Amino acid sequence: MYEQFTPGRNIWKKVPHFLFLTMNRIMILVFMFVITYLMIKQFYPYNIGWLGLVLIINNLIMTGFLILPSPSNPNGLMVQEIRRAIFKVDRAATANVYAVTKKRQQEVEDGY
Repeated sequence: MYEQFTPGRNIWKKVPHFLFLTMNRIMILVFMFVITYLMIKQFYPYNIGWLGLVLIINNLIMTGFLILPSPSNPNGLMVQEIRRAIFKVDRAATANVYAVTKKRQQEVEDGY
């Protein structure tokens, strides 16, 4: 099954982008920048101070985490993995895989 490979279907050789910035990552960066800006303006309107810097650094680290590739899908992002985990908790993470080859009669009789 894995000896033959269809050309053009290799998910590990993705199209190179400048700094790997796809539109999904740019949208996440813009969204997190707007959220951080609004939080700073709301909570620290006059002087950012140390707590404001902690908030900015925390949001930078969280933004970096959200744009990382997800472990289950190399073409996806961690934000998609988190969204899938939050909104589809009733579904199993793995699919039911059935054999596509027929069992031999001897294996069926022996109980394998």
